[in-house]
Amino acid sequence: ILVDALQNNKSLGTLDLRGNDGISKQGQILLLQLVNDISSITATLHSNHTLTSLEVEDMGPSDAEDMNPDGSLDADDEIQRHIKIATSTNRNNVSNPDAAGREKLIQTQLHSEKRAELCRLQGVDHSVFSEIDPLHMPEVLSLIGRHHDQGELYLALKSAIMTIFSTVNVRKFIQQQRAYHAAIVAEYAGIVAEHRNKMEELEAKLASMDEAVEVNEGSNELEHRSNKRRRKWWWGLWGGA
Repeated sequence: ILVDALQNNKSLGTLDLRGNDGISKQGQILLLQLVNDISSITATLHSNHTLTSLEVEDMGPSDAEDMNPDGSLDADDEIQRHIKIATSTNRNNVSNPDAAGREKLIQTQLHSEKRAELCRLQGVDHSVFSEIDPLHMPEVLSLIGRHHDQGELYLALKSAIMTIFSTVNVRKFIQQQRAYHAAIVAEYAGIVAEHRNKMEELEAKLASMDEAVEVNEGSNELEHRSNKRRRKWWWGLWGGA
């Protein structure tokens, strides 16, 4: 319920939940997703960019109980660390939430190791490159090259290589589709013009016929009046006799 309430939060900047034993691991994961949802590029951009401080529990990296056998942080501390990274990004872009979303996208979605960590914690299994339009891939690779090291660029190229090679085919397909639809438009434009001319021809014939009918009706009316006058003359003649 708390996470749902904070999803569209535009005002609350600080939230301290330390000492709250009621927050389960799943609840902590939901709080992490709140500030940086790694499930998709769109989800990351639509994460909460307002919270500049979200404390779930105290991190204790020096405590052996909070460490894994290999010396890495346990899951709870990993979640808290990524929450701190996300809220720090919010804090650095406090007046520009769009910039915060873009920074999260570059620093997590476009960084293989961080994306893998967040995907593991949030239970997500997907390739970010499957979401990217092949026509935009050069721009994405340029972003990776500018913001990360050559190793990240190499991994990105390796993951996206088939997509990059298919870009030319995609462009050719789009061009072919455009040419096809242009031909259809031209064909139907000719058909429309032909039928418009035929309609005008038929309308002209109808108008001519209507005019002929009006002339004929006028002639019949004149003839009727003439016959009526002749009948009156004959009746007058016979009556006079």
